[in-house]
Amino acid sequence: MTTVHIVGAGIAGLALASQLPARWDVHLHEAAWQEPTVPTLFALQAGGRRALERLGLLEEFRRRCVTVTGGMLADGQGRPLVRMSGVEITLLPRPELRDLLRSVLPHSVQVHRHSVHSVTGLHADLVVGADGVHSTVRRDFWGPASAARRLGATVIRGVIDADPVEGRFQEVWRPDGIFGITPRPGGVNWFSTVPAQRFDSRAHALRHLRERWEGHAEDPQRVLAHATEAQTLVNDVWVSRWPRRLVRSVPLRGAERHAVLLGDAAHAMAPNLGRGANEALIDAVALARFLREDGSLPRALRRYETARMLSPQVMRVGSTLMHRLSATRRDRLRNALLSAVPARG
Repeated sequence: MTTVHIVGAGIAGLALASQLPARWDVHLHEAAWQEPTVPTLFALQAGGRRALERLGLLEEFRRRCVTVTGGMLADGQGRPLVRMSGVEITLLPRPELRDLLRSVLPHSVQVHRHSVHSVTGLHADLVVGADGVHSTVRRDFWGPASAARRLGATVIRGVIDADPVEGRFQEVWRPDGIFGITPRPGGVNWFSTVPAQRFDSRAHALRHLRERWEGHAEDPQRVLAHATEAQTLVNDVWVSRWPRRLVRSVPLRGAERHAVLLGDAAHAMAPNLGRGANEALIDAVALARFLREDGSLPRALRRYETARMLSPQVMRVGSTLMHRLSATRRDRLRNALLSAVPARG
């Protein structure tokens, strides 16, 4: 029997665990299994929706999600730079997407509600790193030099149970950070990036944002007037280094022990392109398919690596470039170039 230990029960870990062969011995490790989550949104594009269709969840996802088909980028005063139309981005609160994935988790999967501080004690044919940007699996198999790096920004994000901007999707770009607004069921999802800094509390972070946006674009001010500490999160932005390989194998007691990375453990990226959950779902569905189809574990892992090595890393680099463009001090030149871009439709 093949034994698999999946470290991390976020989007990637849950999606993978639900699709592995029933005859396998599958273990899922997650310390924050019952931890309440601020219901900020995941954005899914076409690839992520196809992954949910393979999981049998697309119909229920569409029933719950909010769909955005247009929006704009604006300068710090709220003046439009680029208008977008004809796009389809589907948005669902994080807890709801997590609960959807849990609903198809087989009873045969053994859930361990604890933290994994080292993978050396996990005796398995395959150890899966689905444990996020500070992945223990990546550290133990790829080494400490593969650790994520800071992007030089802090992101403050949250939700409000009101819609003071009438359902508009927009990002307001200033030289020292952006403010993003998207509709959500019953209100608004928002996020803001600022140069990396420490805040004493969520209340401190909100005070800083309100002072920062006073006298600038009106919509961020309207949203921040409704924001509360309980519905706000503050995190530094970390991005992955290129791992060179998504699969590692080491000898153990006369046999090979394999490790594989997916989701943020493989390609954590800046939030600017909204692709993190999308790529994590695609990773999980692709890996599960190869593992089901191929009788050789090493060959299945090589197929996964070939399929998923390049595209998410391009997205990771693109999100970093977009972050730098949005926060450039040469904002007049940037705004002039963006203003010349025709509306997408």
